[in-house]
Amino acid sequence: MEENGTAGRPADFDGGSYDLSPLPPEGMSRRKKVAIGVSIVVLLIAALLVAGVVIDRLVFKEKEAESFELASSPAYKDALFNIRNYYYRSFSEEKITAAAEKAVKEKQDKGVTDPDKLLNTGLTALIKALDDQHSGYLTPNANKRLSEDLSGSFYGVGFTLRLDEKLDRPKVVTVIKGSPADRAGIKSGDVIMAVDGEDTKGEALDSVVLRIRGQKGTKVKLDVERKGKPMEFEITREKIDIPDFESEMIDGDIGVLRLFEFNDGVGEKVRSGVRDLQQKGAKGFILDLRNNPGGLLDEAVNVTSVFVPEGSPVVSYRTKGEKKVTEYAKGGQETDLPLVVLTNGGSASSSEITAGALRDLDRAVLVGSKTYGKGSVQKVYELENGGAAKLTVALYFLPNGDSVDNAGLEPRIKVAEIKDDQEKTEQMQLDKAKEVLSNLVEGKPPTGEVFLLAA
Repeated sequence: MEENGTAGRPADFDGGSYDLSPLPPEGMSRRKKVAIGVSIVVLLIAALLVAGVVIDRLVFKEKEAESFELASSPAYKDALFNIRNYYYRSFSEEKITAAAEKAVKEKQDKGVTDPDKLLNTGLTALIKALDDQHSGYLTPNANKRLSEDLSGSFYGVGFTLRLDEKLDRPKVVTVIKGSPADRAGIKSGDVIMAVDGEDTKGEALDSVVLRIRGQKGTKVKLDVERKGKPMEFEITREKIDIPDFESEMIDGDIGVLRLFEFNDGVGEKVRSGVRDLQQKGAKGFILDLRNNPGGLLDEAVNVTSVFVPEGSPVVSYRTKGEKKVTEYAKGGQETDLPLVVLTNGGSASSSEITAGALRDLDRAVLVGSKTYGKGSVQKVYELENGGAAKLTVALYFLPNGDSVDNAGLEPRIKVAEIKDDQEKTEQMQLDKAKEVLSNLVEGKPPTGEVFLLAA
């Protein structure tokens, strides 16, 4: 029978050994014949070894996928440990682990064999099953990019997002002027339906943000819905520098302090801005926290400290198994001039801590519209695989004992947001804040509530 046709002859069977060498040409010396035969055998052995390694790797990978056990993964054990010990409210471990196992099984049934992908799937489902929109899993790549982006600059398109709970999708809050998103025509209120073809429904906000960000010069495709109308945008990523604070004097004697994010060191910037505007003759201040999504809790305390006496209670919280912690104003009060705080639906987290503390301490009048209502504290826990579990670890409470979680802050002077006209809304709110501040400067009470029907 013909096993090998290299030399046009059948392989000889002799005692179970295979002679697969071709016939040497006539007249060749015995030494050369032997050398050629040895070389061919060596090459064949090498080929068989390489083939064996490849086959072994494929078999190993298949066996590894088949034997993948989520519960045995160190990263999964890390995540469960952190949830058990630090997650702020009660939960069903049976429910969340079952959700994780089910998600992995569904992926395997679809032919997914990569252990890393299966692990990411399981961890995502585990934390999502907590039913907490502020908790989530960050893949190793997402966790690395998030750490890099905390510097305040990154490559993206230039807008801020918040989760629309009714739609369970991200919605654009503000668009940075001159940014790629601004030039492309993205508007406040646009709902992000998909990023690069992947649906955003039910996805954690952090995950959506990190998918929109990317490398300089690369493009991202956004499927958007505006007033029920589907739209598509393809935007090239550029470096985005997010300002966290700016100040100016308006109308001759009103100091305006615009705070965009509670980044590290922003408290000192606010203090310096107040000092500068006082020297220029400011008679009162407007602290604009509209569309400020929050940031560092310590900086909320630092900003509040600029306006209240040292030692005043600012915020308190209690983590699992620990005693209540209260943060107090520090660094000395920089000004006691009249103060108005502007808020809207985009004011969240640290913005609500600052606005709520200034309200409760009778230090400021709140003007604008109801705040977002995020009264919880999150902490990021690194996992063995390089990913991270972001978990809600506590609720915070204002000086009067209230929690704003899912409730928000109602301004004393309400200027409702006009639907689909952010620019007009913001101007009307600023005008009302100036009116209220002028009354406070003159020793008069703030004006009554103003209700505007959204149109």
